[in-house]
Amino acid sequence: MSTCSVHPLPYRANPADYFAAIRHAPGAVLLDSGRPAAERGRYDLLSAWPRATLTVAPDESGGDFLQRLRTNLTQLGEADLPAGYALPFAGGLIGYLSYDFGRHLEQMPDWAVDDLHLPDARFGLYAWALISDHQAQTSQLVFHPTLADSERLRLVNLFGQPAAESSDTFKLNGPMAPELTPEAYRQAIARIQDYIQAGDCYQVNFAQRFRAPCSGDPWVAYCALREACPTPFSGFQSLPDDGAVLS
Repeated sequence: MSTCSVHPLPYRANPADYFAAIRHAPGAVLLDSGRPAAERGRYDLLSAWPRATLTVAPDESGGDFLQRLRTNLTQLGEADLPAGYALPFAGGLIGYLSYDFGRHLEQMPDWAVDDLHLPDARFGLYAWALISDHQAQTSQLVFHPTLADSERLRLVNLFGQPAAESSDTFKLNGPMAPELTPEAYRQAIARIQDYIQAGDCYQVNFAQRFRAPCSGDPWVAYCALREACPTPFSGFQSLPDDGAVLS
């Protein structure tokens, strides 16, 4: 089996310092442990410029989409990490499956209005990653063996430069507003409790959307959120047309 190559970088506890270099790159993604404030997550992983971007079509079955993911992963090829490295990624797929992806797997009622028009699943196929191990206090670039030497050199040079100061901003142009009134929310909770008491279900994940008009860079919003509420196992995924998923 082929072996990945690893290039050490200066250790940085805050992954935002490195992610700033690829923030506007296509397919930029960060799996974030919330360091330096959060303590439970061990790794950060970031990447960009995927070889392929795979989204599920509205009428595609879940099984067919998952097979497409497997096929693309096979085309990348398996690879081992060098001896002595215990890292969680050596190239592969990073993305999301939405709750609505379940409708591609089973016949279920479709009551929700699709007003966001996001694909129910979206993945990028990545041949490199920058991984920080906060337990070992190391940061390193991991290159899949199929990645061209010129691309490896470009990435080494990119992350070897100081991060440029950003003038990007983000702001809410109005207050956050819930979709349900307080009374409608109380009624929904009471109905759920009736279902549970009747034995019709044992758990309900009940949520509502809050929304507000906004403008600016979602990455700036994410940085403000991770500073106000540092949480392990967070994430940021860029979408086309300057959109993003913040988790």
